[in-house]
Amino acid sequence: MPELPEDIIDDSRPLGDTDTFSFSCGPERSCFTTCCYDLSLVLMPYDILRLSRHLGMKTGDFLKRYTTVHVGAESGFPVIQLNMEEGSLKCPFLHSEKGCSVYEDRPGACRTYPLARIARRSRDRDGVEETYYAIRDPDCEGFKEGRIWTVEEWKKNEGIVLYNRMNDVFGEILQAKQESGISYLNADQMETFYLGCYNIDDFRAFFLEGPNFDRYLEPEDVIQRISESDEALLEFGMRWVKRKLFERKCAACGISGS
Repeated sequence: MPELPEDIIDDSRPLGDTDTFSFSCGPERSCFTTCCYDLSLVLMPYDILRLSRHLGMKTGDFLKRYTTVHVGAESGFPVIQLNMEEGSLKCPFLHSEKGCSVYEDRPGACRTYPLARIARRSRDRDGVEETYYAIRDPDCEGFKEGRIWTVEEWKKNEGIVLYNRMNDVFGEILQAKQESGISYLNADQMETFYLGCYNIDDFRAFFLEGPNFDRYLEPEDVIQRISESDEALLEFGMRWVKRKLFERKCAACGISGS
């Protein structure tokens, strides 16, 4: 069994945006794609949206075909894990000759590697403070004579910024749960969480098309944005979950104008 990420994170050297590290990956490396086997890869809400759209699937169909759900031991929330192929234990999107078949829409964790991102929130101020650490996987040759990157360059090159922003919205739910003092979710709350965070196509049908009173509490411009943009709908859905479960309200589930 591969080592867990937390076992191989080099926490002796925290990295900020201007700090550097060395890494290169490609077919010329003998370990190329070996990191795509026997993974315990948790998918975040935005990962699910991007992958399902890449495959031309509804989110509900994607979740049924490619994932398993369990309750997180620490968070108490439904956690979505990508299923590896039986027998080979390889990622279902790994092509034996071409590599990653969903590369343009690969999950945020794959984009961020060989870095791990730690995001911290404070009750005293808005926003998220992020720190990065190198993942020193002993089987990875990418650190040997690799290109020198700053963390900021890596984030831009790998398209991580939008993934981070969406993950931070998701993190607001965990913070709200902690502040609410609620320890466990009941079955109905689990379903609400799953609907608004993961199965965004069913959430669209529920919120925008069904007899939902909450919709009439929202401004018309918000309804228009979430009707036109999957990303806006997902951001709204996650904040709807936070308000519905932990703030006892769901109007004005704010989304950005982007």
